[in-house]
Amino acid sequence: MELLLSSLRGVPQGTPSVPDVLALRKAGRRAVVFYCRISFDRHRADGHGVEDQARHCARIAAQHHMIAVHRYVDNDKTASKAGVHRPEFEAMLAALDCGATADGYPVDGVVCVSDDRLYRDVHTFERFLASFTAHPTRAYADELGVYDLYGEAGTQRALLGVAASRAESKKQQQRATLNHRARAERGEPVASRRPFGWNSDKIALHPRESEVVRDGVRSLLAGKTLSAVTRDFVASGHTSSMGNPWQRQTVKQILRNPRICGYRKLHGKLICGPDGSPVIGQWDPIVPPEEWKAVADLLDRERHAGGWNRAGTASRGTGRYLLTGLARCGRPLEDGRRCDATMHGHPTSTSYEYRCRLALDGGCGRVSRQGPAVDGLITQYALGALARQANLRARPSDTWPGEMRLEVVRQRRALLQEQWHAEEISDALYFSELASGEVEFKRLVNDRKAWTVRQPSDVQRYGDAEAVWATRSPAEKREILFGLFESVIILPGRRGSHRFDPSTVVPVWQEADPVVPHA
Repeated sequence: MELLLSSLRGVPQGTPSVPDVLALRKAGRRAVVFYCRISFDRHRADGHGVEDQARHCARIAAQHHMIAVHRYVDNDKTASKAGVHRPEFEAMLAALDCGATADGYPVDGVVCVSDDRLYRDVHTFERFLASFTAHPTRAYADELGVYDLYGEAGTQRALLGVAASRAESKKQQQRATLNHRARAERGEPVASRRPFGWNSDKIALHPRESEVVRDGVRSLLAGKTLSAVTRDFVASGHTSSMGNPWQRQTVKQILRNPRICGYRKLHGKLICGPDGSPVIGQWDPIVPPEEWKAVADLLDRERHAGGWNRAGTASRGTGRYLLTGLARCGRPLEDGRRCDATMHGHPTSTSYEYRCRLALDGGCGRVSRQGPAVDGLITQYALGALARQANLRARPSDTWPGEMRLEVVRQRRALLQEQWHAEEISDALYFSELASGEVEFKRLVNDRKAWTVRQPSDVQRYGDAEAVWATRSPAEKREILFGLFESVIILPGRRGSHRFDPSTVVPVWQEADPVVPHA
């Protein structure tokens, strides 16, 4: 599959040279790029979906006398979920922005089999449209024809397509959710991969792995710590079902999973039958329900030093120590990367210190630093930044001048949406009005954000950062620090030295001006 994808991406075979393409453009031909994407390719895993799309794009380009100069292919990449990075889509936007591909070919348009291959939400459509219209006279073509995306009609058509795509995505999600629940209520295994402790059929027990899980449950009940049980998993010689080394959190998830006693949870609740009893799964259990319940209760009651949440980084408002969630380990690893694990506060006999996570928790466990010294240094950095801003900024008016206009535009959008939901206006009129009003609404919102960032906080207005800082609660201080810093990197100290070295504490500042919250 990788060989296929490599052959599909880039300049198609048989494409004329750059000078020849430039000459053909003078004769009226367009140089276009293809974009191909499929959301899910894990069943067959052979790339057939994007290969078929590339073939269809070539047919569309030939039909409209276009020259294909580059193919961008994202395989097994959804466009419906937030946070999914599509590297080829981003590369295409970069080519559209600069007007040429990385190989020097001009870009006069885009060919795709369907809009929903490119975008499935308004934000992504706006990004694509901004890059597409960065240069004039481009064309967009799909199986239905060639479209002008510079005019209002093209924007309306695209927005209607986005709305249809979102509706279809929601229907698919609802069907998948209902199917998932129905299978769970029938006691069928629904795991996407082989769970540790079972064979590949997800039903019969793996004799050696299941014994590791069983021993872990009984060791916890006998008084062993989770770290000691994790070391037992490591000593067993087995890796996780994905082939990864064992960490505390992975072991904890396995031992808390009701699957090990034959039960099933969905959205945090046990699946129960009509009589209220838990549904018994079709797979073989590893331990009795009583043992699983006792272990789950034990792990749920477990507490950790410093308020550190083992499931992830602590939030801004939580944590007993000032830099919980900000402090990160800066120790270099053997492969050249930085450890970068979150450090947590830990009490000592005289005070407290920040420590890197243990290796079983994804850290290195090799770096620690005096907590009061680190907190004091970072506090001085923060107060210095706030004081400088107080000297540079004058106090403006308390109300943004465009507030009334923004409220009018917001009410107009709300009224338009109510009329559309009540079917008092057509889809075409709704999306036309929405597109025309959205530009002004976003401009006003951005103007207000920029105005807010420029306003001095109460710390800056009083001109006495230290005095006001002393009145803040720990949660408010942490909120200010999160507004100032991306993170605080703590580097290893000199071997044998117990003296605090400020150069080993490196603050990573936020790129934008911080917004300090009100008390």
